[in-house]
Parts: sequence; structure tokens; C-alpha cells
Amino acid sequence: MGEEWDKIWQNELERLNSNSKWVFNDNLSKEIYLTLKREIGDIKGKKILEAGSGSGRISLKLALDGAHVYLLDYSDKALEVSKKYFERYNCEGEFIKADLTKKLPFKDDFFDIVWNGGVMEHFDLQEQISISREIFRIAKEFHTFNPYTKSFFYRLGKWTAEMTKNWPYGVEHPVTTMKNIFERSGFILQREYSVAHVISLDFLVFLKGGNDVAQGIKIYLENLNEEERKETLEQLGGYLLYSKGLKN
Repeated sequence: MGEEWDKIWQNELERLNSNSKWVFNDNLSKEIYLTLKREIGDIKGKKILEAGSGSGRISLKLALDGAHVYLLDYSDKALEVSKKYFERYNCEGEFIKADLTKKLPFKDDFFDIVWNGGVMEHFDLQEQISISREIFRIAKEFHTFNPYTKSFFYRLGKWTAEMTKNWPYGVEHPVTTMKNIFERSGFILQREYSVAHVISLDFLVFLKGGNDVAQGIKIYLENLNEEERKETLEQLGGYLLYSKGLKN
């Protein structure tokens, strides 16, 4: 899995180095950022760790909003990319290379919030519980975004890509709920719902003619009234399940 993701970070690093004005600001990052802002509220002055930080784009936005952000990843390439983003905006952050499956280099209750997106699904159940327990030790809240079992287009695209050996993201274990994992690690599940519904259509790229199908569905959705659109999207399932865990 590490080699696959290092290729992704290397490609992003090359784009950053070749274009001083280039900033990757995708719709998925925007939706995760807005969800975090809505669920956390005022983040100014809060210590926030992104546990499995990847490019660090969302943490950069949180830092620009006044949070004290820490970015942790096992990949040197990922940390190099995130440092580049922070340098572009002359923004401060703490960058830590560490393995989420090991004891993390922080004191108990060091963080107000730990969050991640697109991370936990790469670990098996016991590893997810172990990671969540370590997060419980160091933080008051855990916010996590994971591929959702009820997201039809994500599941279809992933299945197709795996069958044709074109899936670029390594092993993923989508979730139905984080309730069991949270409870076994000490957290109480406060809230859980799916997000990134329209973005799930992007996974149709792995199907023959999938881009045209995705565009047709988007046009159809745009012509529904607000209530019908919301109901249809909920039935199809968002790409990610957002889960918020709190300590007692």
C-alpha cells in the first residue's frame, strides 16, 4: 500500500514544483473541510491532529482559520507535499512522521481533536480498534471519514476497478458504522451520517462509458426539486461516512 500512495504523492509533488501557482483544491477536500467546520464549531486556538495527513490540504485550511494543527503520516513523500502547501501560504504546522499502529508520541489528552479521512479503511478491524484506542488516549474528540458500504457508485466503481486490476488505492474496508469500533476504544458515537454524495459519481470513471453516465446522472439530479434530490442522494449513499466520537 505504501508504494501505491507514494506514487500518488510524488505526482502531486511534481505538479506543485512545476507550477508555483498550482493549488489542488478539490471538491472532496472542500466537503470534508465544511463538515469539520460545522461539527467542531469555533476552531481558533484548538490543537488539531490529522492522523494520516496525506497532502495536508484540509489541515492547511484549518490552520488558516486559526487552529494549531499537527500533521502525522508514515510517508516522507506525503509530509513533503504537505510542507510545500504550508510554505505556499506562509502557514505554520507541526509535521510528524509516525506509524498509526504504534504508540503515538503525544501525552494523554494532548489534542482537542483528532481527525482523519480516507485512512482507517486501509487497516483491518483489530488495527482500527487499536488506532482508535490510541486516539482516545491523546484526544477529547475523534472525527473520521471512511468509505461507506451503502455508497452504490463507490462500490460499483471499486469493484469494477478491482476486477480489471485498475484500482489504485490499495486494500480498502468500507464501513457501515463506526459505532462498534468507537465503543471498543472508549469513544461514544455522538453523530454519524454520509457525505460526498455527488462526488461518489467520480468512481464511475472505472466503468466503460462511466464519465458519460456520471454526467447524465448529474444533469438529472440538477433537474430535481430540492426534496427529491436530497432523497435520491440519500438512497444512493454518500461516498464517505462521517463519524464523530466523544469521550465521556
